[in-house]
Amino acid sequence: MIFGGWVIYFIDRLFEGYWTIALAIFAAILTPIGLLTFFWRYRLIVNTVANGMEIVGQITQVDVISSGKKNQDFILHYEYEYNGQVHQFKNRVKKSLFAQRLRAGQSITLLAHKRTPHIAFIKDIYLEPL
Repeated sequence: MIFGGWVIYFIDRLFEGYWTIALAIFAAILTPIGLLTFFWRYRLIVNTVANGMEIVGQITQVDVISSGKKNQDFILHYEYEYNGQVHQFKNRVKKSLFAQRLRAGQSITLLAHKRTPHIAFIKDIYLEPL
């Protein structure tokens, strides 16, 4: 989203042969929105990993998104209880050995922050060594 508007803008220029003001405005609007979204998501993950509490959850569904043999992403659906309330969350993650081994019904360790209990991240994925 950060650079998507500019990519569309320059591709349009290649095919149409002229600059389109509407697309330039579109790109200029999308860029700060994309940057703000990126930094919000980054801070949410870092803050949850650094200050979150460990809780136990359960995988409810694993969806595989494939765009070729080597490029696979997983959408992991899981549920957990935090302060007596049941939450459901899903997270799209890149292919990893840990993610490939997850199955529905499996228990997992999650990290959830007290300010955002409706959002939890799988500890072993975000703290997995590269």
